[in-house]
Amino acid sequence: MHEAELKPTILLVDDDPLIRKLIRRLLDTHYQIIEAADGEEGQTKARQHRPAAVIADIQMPKLDGFGLCKSIVDDFDLSETPVMLMSAVENLDELLNVYDVGGQGFITKPINPKLLSTRIARMLQLRDERDQYKSQIRFATSTAFTAMNSMGETGIVLQTIQRFASSHSARELTTELLTALTQFGLDGVAEVRVGENIATLGHKGIATDVEQAVIQKMAEMERLVQFKNRLSVNFPSIKLLINNMPTDDEERCGRLRDHLAILAESAESHVAAIRANNAISGFQTNLANALIAIDEQQRSSKQKRTILFGDAMMALEQSFTALELSDQQEQMLLDIVQNTWNSMSATYDEDAALQDELTHIVKRLKTLLD
Repeated sequence: MHEAELKPTILLVDDDPLIRKLIRRLLDTHYQIIEAADGEEGQTKARQHRPAAVIADIQMPKLDGFGLCKSIVDDFDLSETPVMLMSAVENLDELLNVYDVGGQGFITKPINPKLLSTRIARMLQLRDERDQYKSQIRFATSTAFTAMNSMGETGIVLQTIQRFASSHSARELTTELLTALTQFGLDGVAEVRVGENIATLGHKGIATDVEQAVIQKMAEMERLVQFKNRLSVNFPSIKLLINNMPTDDEERCGRLRDHLAILAESAESHVAAIRANNAISGFQTNLANALIAIDEQQRSSKQKRTILFGDAMMALEQSFTALELSDQQEQMLLDIVQNTWNSMSATYDEDAALQDELTHIVKRLKTLLD
């Protein structure tokens, strides 16, 4: 098979030939590059070549990058193709525009070569991981709608809080929050931070770079911020970004804001509980390891003492010849040493029961931790 056929295909759409030439040089080692000079040509070539990903400038004639991205996302055959948009500016409005049209990547000009390569690789990795996540999401969505038909909004809140108790990681807690959003008929992104572990998920799977950038930008705002039909809920460890608040129903919109705030606050409390459990688990592991080490060291020391005493007795007997002692003198010295050893052994025997109990405790603790 030809080497070019093994490389993922990237469609590069930009009306500036110098930019296309620069990006081609940066990427053609690892990717097969197809070029288009405007959005309409990009549409045509996307349908012809079915690329692994698309890189498109926002400002273009005929059809700009936003329009091209939306047309790809709305195309049944191309909808899973990740699109990275390029812009000369980066601010919340621009990120939200990229987010609204379904862009999965964003980069500013002038292009940083290392950043471009990293983000392209990440987009392709996310595409593969999302494919694996689809079946889980479909099952969760089906279950969520079934549950929604049998309970009210308050029931959804209560059951979600109950399910938090079974969540032991950032990923599990994020999944429960997304399930609740689905039950409310909402679409969005949830992020949970537990220590150094961060899970940012949307209904299609792991959040894209654009989704993560948007949720971080909105996290700099107040705890609850609503702009048109978009709502941001921010707690130190919990972040929710909702895209489709029912603004045409003010009463329901208000209820949902309250429900989401309660869920976020409850999830925040559960994060504290997870951190505490992790700390306790870490302490238990360290304690078990320390007890195991003490048990092994004490048993090893007892064996060494027995060997050392035997060696000492042999050395003492061998030295008697050089000292020219009588049999009575030799026996007296041996008796002194033997009696001293017996007295010492008696104290060791008193500790034997405690040693056996320590070994039993260590085994039980290790079994519990495993």
